[in-house]
Amino acid sequence: SIALTRPPGHHATKNMANGFCIFNFCAVAALHATEKHGLKVSIFDWDVHYGQGVVDIVKGHDQIRYASIHQTPAFPYMGEKRGITQNILAVPIIAETSWTCGYESALKDHVLPFLFTPSEEGTKSEWKPDLVIVSAGYDALDSDDLASVSLQAKDFGRISKCLMEETNRQEKKVNIVFGLEGGYQLSKMAGGGNMPDAVVETVKALSLD
Repeated sequence: SIALTRPPGHHATKNMANGFCIFNFCAVAALHATEKHGLKVSIFDWDVHYGQGVVDIVKGHDQIRYASIHQTPAFPYMGEKRGITQNILAVPIIAETSWTCGYESALKDHVLPFLFTPSEEGTKSEWKPDLVIVSAGYDALDSDDLASVSLQAKDFGRISKCLMEETNRQEKKVNIVFGLEGGYQLSKMAGGGNMPDAVVETVKALSLD
């Protein structure tokens, strides 16, 4: 399912609104899922900006993992070094990154293995979520003026398909929900597609399940 809501939420912290965001719906949903239903949650933030508000709320939570692919340098000027800190994975990418030049590998080599970690004999690294929440911002579009990543509308369908394939690969049923974050390009003339085009590509990928 996908929730097309405004304003976005992933910059809002425990104590204050920030970066167009008032209520951090992603973090609230994740906490509700863990505390009320006992679920293990993976969060993937593909908004072009790092969701420092989500990190502020869920960092250190043993039932939640958060991974973000985001442009650096860019607001909020955090998460600028690639790596894992507790339950948080930051994967910064540079301006002009496209699907074939950096984004696909960031997703498949770093994010997916972190959010879906199979068990290995003799290790405690297993991570098998019950729920995946996607902070679905569309400001990584090449046509969006708020940043400089070079994704096309169809690339969000590719990302969504990768996520759906990964959830379907799990031994148990894994639910996935998308919530709208940033994304501000509405022009019908936008090269490579606008935000509505990217949302449509996302929905198409979900309908293939």
